[in-house]
Amino acid sequence: MKKEEKLLFKNLCCFKSDEFDSDMLKYATPNVLGCLFYNRMAGVAYGVLKKNNVLDRVNREFRNALKGAYEKNIEKNKSFFYCVNYLEEILKKHIGRYALLKGAVLCGEYPEGYRTSNDIDILVNAKDITAIGKTLTEDGFKQGKIINDRFIPATRQEIIESKMTRGETVPYIRQMGLPGIDYLEVDLNFSLDYKNSDNYTVSSMLDNIVSFHNENVSVQSLCAEDFFIHLCGHLYKEVSTLAWVQMKRDMTLYKYCDIYMLLDGMSGIETERVFEKAKKYNMEKECACAVLQTCALFGNCNAFAFQKSKNIISDDKNFIHSVISPGDKKVFVYKTKNIKERFFMDNRIENLREVINDEKT
Repeated sequence: MKKEEKLLFKNLCCFKSDEFDSDMLKYATPNVLGCLFYNRMAGVAYGVLKKNNVLDRVNREFRNALKGAYEKNIEKNKSFFYCVNYLEEILKKHIGRYALLKGAVLCGEYPEGYRTSNDIDILVNAKDITAIGKTLTEDGFKQGKIINDRFIPATRQEIIESKMTRGETVPYIRQMGLPGIDYLEVDLNFSLDYKNSDNYTVSSMLDNIVSFHNENVSVQSLCAEDFFIHLCGHLYKEVSTLAWVQMKRDMTLYKYCDIYMLLDGMSGIETERVFEKAKKYNMEKECACAVLQTCALFGNCNAFAFQKSKNIISDDKNFIHSVISPGDKKVFVYKTKNIKERFFMDNRIENLREVINDEKT
């Protein structure tokens, strides 16, 4: 993509900003359109154009594609909110032992049509997986995956391996037959990383769950600080794990957009509380990585968080540029340190080089 196309892409994604350069719309090319869809930001872009009264300034096909995505998002979210409330209802007997994460809360916090979710993530203690899984199974959920719109049951080996190596269960899936959501997928997470090793942090977060309400859902979730820390930890897991880079799912922008939206609304006191808790959980660097990469892509939306994050990684500047291969314990580092340049690469895996013999880079 050209420099001007990248700038327009950013402007169309920064929905919290009051500044918009309409002269950049002459660069509303197929490249920009494709990048918006690839990063699940088409609904946001349509909203930004509408908010700034410039829908008529872009090519008809560009505009109609974004409008179609925006309207589809609204339709899908009606089904999604129904599913979230449905799930809360069947999990009533487990009140206090789980928290809904990410999209289950965030989809209703964005402006209408901006954010969708393909599944529902739930944080649980490892000791509660069996009981909650049984409740889901009794309601008609089955463990497996969807391939070509068909449910494929998981093997016993897949179920065991997922628990042992991924910190989450094989998805529980139930056919709902709703507009935009034929199958509902529920993921039970009991770890914040790929190591399946942070029982203390998960238990501490679940000791502070709160009831969250908006006009769309009423759910059990994490308190504000823990919710943000979990988002950062989840993003860090994906950007720093080799398998996600190989799948080209490591830097999808809608995940950064969640952090951008929450960062933009945080006061200095709230930001300080987040980093105090992150330190308690030994997740300071993970949060710093998420904040610094988000600010690189969206602009510095929280100066205090940005500076705090820079200070945290000052003695390990390659932390935000490193990728781990858990299976063979290999460590790689990006040759390109500019986050924006890295984001727009066609194949980031080619930019990695292996760190040999505890090499200090």
